[in-house]
Amino acid sequence: MVQIVHFRDVPWSEGEERHREGSLAFKNLFRGEEADPNNFRLVLSRSNGAYNSPHHRHNFDQVRYCVRGSANIAPGKTLNQGDVGYFPEGTHYGPQKDMASERITLVLQCGGASGLGYMSSTQLRRGLEELEQRGKFGGGRFRYTGQSENESRDSYEAIWEHIFNRPMEYPPQRYDDAILMRSASFAWTPDSARAGVSRKLLGTFTERGTRIEMLQIETGATIALGETGAMVLAFVVSGAGESAGSAFESYSAFRIDSGEAQQVAAHDVSEVLVITLPIVSRRK
Repeated sequence: MVQIVHFRDVPWSEGEERHREGSLAFKNLFRGEEADPNNFRLVLSRSNGAYNSPHHRHNFDQVRYCVRGSANIAPGKTLNQGDVGYFPEGTHYGPQKDMASERITLVLQCGGASGLGYMSSTQLRRGLEELEQRGKFGGGRFRYTGQSENESRDSYEAIWEHIFNRPMEYPPQRYDDAILMRSASFAWTPDSARAGVSRKLLGTFTERGTRIEMLQIETGATIALGETGAMVLAFVVSGAGESAGSAFESYSAFRIDSGEAQQVAAHDVSEVLVITLPIVSRRK
């Protein structure tokens, strides 16, 4: 399956992550399949005010690209416009503390190399609503009615355990810290196989081989996006062009499933963030 969505066509929605402390709105671009170890969610996240999240970790992978403004991820660590962050499953990061300024971030959350998968947005929302009847969320943590503050726990972990009715399992830590990539510091490397195309390879991660790169497509140049055995997600940082008879522009996004291909032709110089996610198997 190949899909294209445009920034202007997707409405902002709010309240999806009220288990954290702060006001966030989302444009939901693409979602995967519930219970699939390759399940994922790609969104644009917007905040116009303070946002706080405790020191925590996840049992899934996360990639963030700062589209506008800046976003704190830990004391002394900030994603600025154009930066990319990779947050590996099992690795702690935070606490996050953002002040009152507008920021827009592209966020990918997906099952990692462990095969543990990713809880769906529907499951997250159901767990949140059910736990709100049994306790209190605050400061990115949750505690049941009658528990002390010392008995509170990470809010996402509490929701996950409520949905799956078992203790949260975290994969072994592969990286000590979240990895921040300053894309502006990377040099463009001409693609020897495609005239008018240059690349910035930002990184390849874990035994899964998750790859994050930037493409620059010159006016009139064309590139085919797609991989055998991997899903490709692409986000147009700037520029305009055409793909499969449909015009694209800045902040358009592509989803190209494994084994599919999509021709992308640039009408203006275009920069595209590309994330390649090789398929993983369910953990046995």
